[in-house]
Amino acid sequence: MTILFIHDHPFYSSQEIIYSGGGLPSIIWKNYLINFDKVIVYGRFSDNEKDKKVESSTKNVSFYLTKNYSSAIDAIKNYRKIKQELKVLIEKADVVLVRLPSVLGFIAAELAFKMNKKVWVEQVGNAKEALGSHGSLLGKVAAPLFEYQNKKVVKRADFVSYVTENKLQKDYPTQPQAITVALSDVIINSILEKQSLNQERFFGNIFRIGLIGGFDAKYKGQDVLLKAISLLEENIKSNIKISLVGKGDFSWVLDLARRLNLNENIEYIGRLEAGNQINDFLSTLSLYVQPSLTEGMPRATIEAMAMGCPVIGSNVGGIPDIVSKKFVHQRGNAQELSNHIKQLYLDREILIQESTSSLKKAVPYLKENLDKKRQEFYSLMNERLIDE
Repeated sequence: MTILFIHDHPFYSSQEIIYSGGGLPSIIWKNYLINFDKVIVYGRFSDNEKDKKVESSTKNVSFYLTKNYSSAIDAIKNYRKIKQELKVLIEKADVVLVRLPSVLGFIAAELAFKMNKKVWVEQVGNAKEALGSHGSLLGKVAAPLFEYQNKKVVKRADFVSYVTENKLQKDYPTQPQAITVALSDVIINSILEKQSLNQERFFGNIFRIGLIGGFDAKYKGQDVLLKAISLLEENIKSNIKISLVGKGDFSWVLDLARRLNLNENIEYIGRLEAGNQINDFLSTLSLYVQPSLTEGMPRATIEAMAMGCPVIGSNVGGIPDIVSKKFVHQRGNAQELSNHIKQLYLDREILIQESTSSLKKAVPYLKENLDKKRQEFYSLMNERLIDE
């Protein structure tokens, strides 16, 4: 069987090798190849070297990269050309997989429905939150339209996988006969043993708060975290170290830190490699904070939990599914976040309890557990495909 995967992701091509900026490495396609013989990927062509981070090419995966969508205006202007490209590819597919929210995913889904193809939606985020946090006027205007289209597609889909346990399921309900699964795209290979947890990091004089997230897209909430810290009493604030990991232009964070008199509190670490580097960093934290303005299921949050970090975060995406309810703040609410940080700073026993809770909450995201859910999903999908 052949599956067609569609998303707005930009890919870089060089000497017949396809690269991704990091979001879709070659290993990701194994999740589909365990059930399908061939994967066809339809995405955006990029000539920007920043999208040449990791190899996406692999055996039994072919790519069709459109040059008709480099901006929102391009997508409108070249709408018919994009539809024609997609139509040819959809005809070859047994299942059309659209990762949403995405412009190309919306176009492909409508075509697939008309062509009576089976449609699988991977819902990886909230359309309204994502565009509403974009920062541009166009994004805010388009957000309600994207939200409407996203709901419409999910409602008609044959198969739907959500990266959250509850949040996106409530945001995007589907038809009763659809086959659905909560299947995170976050994969954890190991979890720190409770006896290996170094509790000194929770009781030291320096209270180290970590956040992992790129600095170019300002939706990870670094500014919300800094504002929250600035609201703390001086005797607490002076003992807090804010450790920031991520790639991109960090200057705007430094500027904000200066304005808030937090120069001495900031520790800029930059980019760390997944695996040992990230885990070594996480194992030093007193607290991990995810104050995002939009999310699906944030990888860094699960990785932090797997290393025994107490975690607090905003009420977007899958964060409320995994963070204790009493430590979830309204997105963008620096005062509420500040109150949560203060509570944990003053009561280290609760901090330990949250650390132990994190280790338990990370278990469903172990690779073997996710692989089992994926196989069960495929089994039901294949029964439906054979019957019809």
